[in-house]
Amino acid sequence: MFKFKGISSTDMQVIIEEEEHFIARAAKRYEVTEIEGRDGAIFDELGYSYVERPIYVQCLNIDKIDDILSWLDGEGELEYKGRKTIARFYSKLEPQRDTIIRIIDTNFIRDPFWTKIEDNFVTATNNIENTGNIYSRPILRLEKTDYEDVDIEIAGIRFQYTFEDDEYVEIDCEEKTALYEGLNRNRQLTIGYEFPKLSPGNNVVTIKEGECTIKAKRKDRWL
Repeated sequence: MFKFKGISSTDMQVIIEEEEHFIARAAKRYEVTEIEGRDGAIFDELGYSYVERPIYVQCLNIDKIDDILSWLDGEGELEYKGRKTIARFYSKLEPQRDTIIRIIDTNFIRDPFWTKIEDNFVTATNNIENTGNIYSRPILRLEKTDYEDVDIEIAGIRFQYTFEDDEYVEIDCEEKTALYEGLNRNRQLTIGYEFPKLSPGNNVVTIKEGECTIKAKRKDRWL
């Protein structure tokens, strides 16, 4: 069973042949440089591409064909086995008769990574654990105590933050933004170009100066 756009395959009365097709490792993008007189080549890794796979959708109730064609259209959140990602259905959907059911032979495209469906902030002490199998770019929530200024190092990345009158800040390490109540607070954040990136396993957290409560979510990520 899976969900797409918040609607389950059970409700839509469809079955995906070999649902394991949802699971695959995305290809790595890379750039090759060959230098005259040098054996081999230099490979620069440029991150992960997307996953595109064929799937076969069995429509058990032909009265739902119109609903299914509307459902599997465009971009939406895909949930599968406790994890979620963004998937896209852009290919033609053409139901074919197969005995008393209809089969849709199509492709889906998904983002390279999965995260937890149930994802809440977890308080960090000396480390933040990424239980996944690939690096993650978490959302960090710093909650103010008695100090206005804090100096923190997480996973080897050091930064400073000034709370001023705010009770907390949420730092999105993917989008590189600092927000309080939806308002931008990047001017109160001192950091280089790189934001914390959590490797699989434990990542050290150190408060250099000041004090605050550190929480993290979106910390676990899978290929």
